[in-house]
Amino acid sequence: MRIPFPTRSAALLLLLLAVIEACAPSSASPTSPASATPAAAAASPSPAGDRVAGWRSDLALLVPGMARLHPALDHGTTRADLDTAAAALSGRAPTATDDEMLVGVLRVVAMVSAQGCDGHTGAYVWGDGSYHVESLPLRLWYFDEGIVVIDALPPYRELIGWRIDTINGRSMQEVLAAVEPIVPRDNEATVRLLIPRFLLIPEILRGLGIAGSGPVRLALSRAADHREIPMTSMPMRDYNAWAGAYGLFLPSDPDVLYLSRLSDTLWWRSLEDGAVLYVQYNRVDRLPQASLESLRSALHAPGIDKVIVDIRHNFGGEVSAVDPMVKLFEDPVVDRPRHLFVITGRNTFSAAGLFLARLDASTSALVVGEPMAGCPTAFGNARPFALPFSGISVSVSTVLEVGVSAEDHRSTIEPELPSRLSLDAWLKRDDPALASIRGYRP
Repeated sequence: MRIPFPTRSAALLLLLLAVIEACAPSSASPTSPASATPAAAAASPSPAGDRVAGWRSDLALLVPGMARLHPALDHGTTRADLDTAAAALSGRAPTATDDEMLVGVLRVVAMVSAQGCDGHTGAYVWGDGSYHVESLPLRLWYFDEGIVVIDALPPYRELIGWRIDTINGRSMQEVLAAVEPIVPRDNEATVRLLIPRFLLIPEILRGLGIAGSGPVRLALSRAADHREIPMTSMPMRDYNAWAGAYGLFLPSDPDVLYLSRLSDTLWWRSLEDGAVLYVQYNRVDRLPQASLESLRSALHAPGIDKVIVDIRHNFGGEVSAVDPMVKLFEDPVVDRPRHLFVITGRNTFSAAGLFLARLDASTSALVVGEPMAGCPTAFGNARPFALPFSGISVSVSTVLEVGVSAEDHRSTIEPELPSRLSLDAWLKRDDPALASIRGYRP
């Protein structure tokens, strides 16, 4: 998923414009990946009056700053409602904690995408250069069966495969209802993708009133076993070094085809004695012409009965790189009825959504898997700006990226062969989407 982090020059320029516009000096400088400073320290200076003024200064800049970048900031929530929400949060500054103010900012920013198709606009505080937050040392996945630990650092490795039932005594139903309004989105799949990352941040849990100071208490279960564990958090920089800057993917597994090469932009393999060509396309990057020609040759090999294009890990990239790839699959040799299949999932987002929209419009491809997290036409090409006092970095869409038509208002492209990954399938290392294609009989 492309959630851009600020460059130092861009952040400084946007900050300068914001400060001039507000006619008020800032109390802290924005951070950047090259010089990330703990923004929590900047967010809690003394005396208390400076802290209140600082948060109010940020909130005065928040909505105008987004409006300066976004081509249609009010597409999901009116400007008046955004201004009212920011003003109400500003009024709470004297009595609210810094964590409550952080959550309040996330809530205002998420209002922009409340009606969908704008997941690029968000305050993704786990990125470098934003408000200082930490993370629990887990990776989570939102299965139909619940929120499950899919990876963990020592000493919590034994929790892999366990479901989280409560957080600090609060049911997951209650916790999810509290977190959902602060999550940016294109659609429901975006929310399902992002919620686990928000759940791992103690500052957000405290700001929502779910957790207090000290370790976060998790109650977990697996089959008939139950346990409760107090868990301490770790620095976000260390977490990102382990889980990746996005931390939103299933763990790689060299023995499971669709999880074996997540870091490769494009690769393919012949299956079933050459009758099936499996192509995994993980990023929409500009590819050398030689790579495109090699794939074309593989697609034209004799004896291929099915071509499977797997984009369930493709979080986007360069929009200009979409069409050269689409053309390979529009070729009549490849685009034959019941011949071309595309697997999508909750990590299919941004430029990958445009890629699917164009395939859906110009080929006979059958879509398989889970609904993608991106809209076929959505706001994107995000730019960041930093709130100078708190250090919160806000990502804001700057254009409407069109898959096929600006009038395409679908929130996703629903699979014609729905194949959700269940907890049991993941534990058994099965791939329901690939099994659906293999068993497909029109």
